[in-house]
Amino acid sequence: MYLIIIFVKKLAIILDVSLLEDLTDKKFVVCPAWPYVNAVPHLGTVLHLLSADIYVRYLKLRGANVISATGSDCHGTPIEVAALTEGISPEELVNRHHIQILELLHTWNIDLNYSKTANSFHYQWVQDFYRRCFENGFIFSKEIDQLYCETDKRFLPDRFVEGTCPHCKTPGARGDQCDSPACGKPLRPVELISPLCKICGKPPVFKSTTQWYYNFGAFQEELTDFIHRNQNFPDNARKFSNHILEEGLQARTLTRDLAWGIPAGPAIPEAEGKSIYVWLEAVLGYVSASAELGLRLYKDPDYWKQFWLDQDTRTIFFIGKDNIFFHTLLFPALLLGTKDSYGDPFVLPYNVSTTEFLIFDDKKFSKSRGVGIWIDEAAKLLPTDYWRYYLAATRPEIKDTSFTWPELEQRVNSDLNDVLGNYIHRVFVLLHKYFEGKIPECHRLDATDREFVSAIHTVPESVADNFDNFEFKKATSAIIDFARTANGYLSSKEPWKLIKTDITAVETTLYLCVQSVATLSILLSPIIPDSATRIWKVLKQKGSVHNQLLSEAGKLKLNPGSEILESKPLFAKIEREKIQKQLEDIHRKQSKKTKKVKKLPDRRIIPFKDFEKLDIRIGTIRKAEKITKAKNLLKIRVDLGEEIGERQLVAGLASFRNAEELIDQKITVIVNLEPATIRGVRSEGMLLAAVEGKDLGLLIPDKDVSNGTKVS
Repeated sequence: MYLIIIFVKKLAIILDVSLLEDLTDKKFVVCPAWPYVNAVPHLGTVLHLLSADIYVRYLKLRGANVISATGSDCHGTPIEVAALTEGISPEELVNRHHIQILELLHTWNIDLNYSKTANSFHYQWVQDFYRRCFENGFIFSKEIDQLYCETDKRFLPDRFVEGTCPHCKTPGARGDQCDSPACGKPLRPVELISPLCKICGKPPVFKSTTQWYYNFGAFQEELTDFIHRNQNFPDNARKFSNHILEEGLQARTLTRDLAWGIPAGPAIPEAEGKSIYVWLEAVLGYVSASAELGLRLYKDPDYWKQFWLDQDTRTIFFIGKDNIFFHTLLFPALLLGTKDSYGDPFVLPYNVSTTEFLIFDDKKFSKSRGVGIWIDEAAKLLPTDYWRYYLAATRPEIKDTSFTWPELEQRVNSDLNDVLGNYIHRVFVLLHKYFEGKIPECHRLDATDREFVSAIHTVPESVADNFDNFEFKKATSAIIDFARTANGYLSSKEPWKLIKTDITAVETTLYLCVQSVATLSILLSPIIPDSATRIWKVLKQKGSVHNQLLSEAGKLKLNPGSEILESKPLFAKIEREKIQKQLEDIHRKQSKKTKKVKKLPDRRIIPFKDFEKLDIRIGTIRKAEKITKAKNLLKIRVDLGEEIGERQLVAGLASFRNAEELIDQKITVIVNLEPATIRGVRSEGMLLAAVEGKDLGLLIPDKDVSNGTKVS
């Protein structure tokens, strides 16, 4: 079989035909996993976005009709936990990080259709989607016992609770999924062994509540057939999906008792006060972001349908191995639940490109411990093309891969600088030195020349074969190997020696070399777009390198006599010790900045046990009078019930209220503060009020309660 393949490839070269599938105008939707915006992405997180960007750029070289759909995943417990930690609202947190990520994606030249789930368009689209599923009978309600934290007075869905996985017995499993690479099974919080509240660390109790469920079991047969028929899925995705199917698909909760999320009420009657589970709305973002794109670019509300309702469209997902279930089974089941309510059925996933984990020197990325590199830090350390190349060349496609400084140094210094950059710079320098920066004529080819021409012709298909199989490491390696071949060809020809004796041979050599540089520019454009653009500009070719076709990349299309510009070296060597020191300095400054932020009163987080120390009571003002020579202060007497009696307080109310108006006013008081003397008057507590500009609002109960009643 191998010999037959080699023969066919050689015959294709002789006949000048391509063995590649014609993708001209073929529809693709490229969907990288949506990163949580509880923090800036690290290198492992950005890997999916970068892979998608490279693939989109590659598909455009193939002439495909391609759109992308991704964005910031703004809901769910990781966001709420991060916001609680910072002492800010979830909305403030996600907006801050979303804007920052948009700026960083631009810096990294990741050019994708990037939206966010916290926007009104996505809300309405998801609510309309689930209304259709509800009307089709795939959503039902059930009263269940859920974990509830009595300390924090809240239900604990998903990542608000952690415990031991019931399947593999690994500790630290979250309420929605086991983190162990050997397990990775989806979970429900109630299944965890020895669960603990993520906020206070205390064991929760069971409490009854009503939730709505999506009936995934209704699609068991259809999904089993889908996984069996789809031969494009990689082995790990197929194996994992079949294992889940063998155990049987179960209904999963669609709603959560969370304030931050998409309200379920508009989609499901009687579900007011509930939010839609983040995973069951975030995956729908692939479609809603496509619809949003159509409105933004073409003012066409049905634009998305030409992709998602066309069974010939190929939807490609770039995800980590821990997200297989959500894309091969959960997402398809949701799409099937709409039946034909949009006019035609949805196209199901064509392929999922799953990667293993990227870790940092054999440790998990951790911002708090200063372990790892985040994309904002990376952009400060090196040009982003260096990082793009490194991540493509080391992409963890088969097994977990550990980032190491020596390998980064080797990839940049050897691959980019010594092989690729050195060859291209040599060609440009020699053209200016011998031919005044003009492309020379091509003369009679010898055997070495013909072998090199063959390499130019065949390398685009070799690279394309690898990209088609989602083997980015091999595609990157094929390009660098071609650059090595070209370097070897130039060195073997020794034009610096032949220039005195055989100028026509030198002309032929440099003619072929500059043609190979154009080939390299096109092949490199998906991976290192900035560098490819610089090469293309030196060649003074029309249009953008990113608008070229791969089918033209192996042809000798540069015209003799055309001028090229003078150039500088594309890359520079790096010193890993120096870069490591710079990163340590960044982490040190960030640590100091974080400590400063934590000292701000409005951002400070206190343990719940500290809050429990406060004794807050309801009281009634019995007497109020101004304090002499104190413009804003009043002395008031407050009745706090039989247990405490009357207390004297000093309060800054005089600018907002007359003393007479306060008599018999209910107020809220902290009664166990250490007494203080203010302007010579003893104050035995603190009145609670909200001040906004020139307005003041007293904190009072919304119904009449007895003096001395505790606030909790």
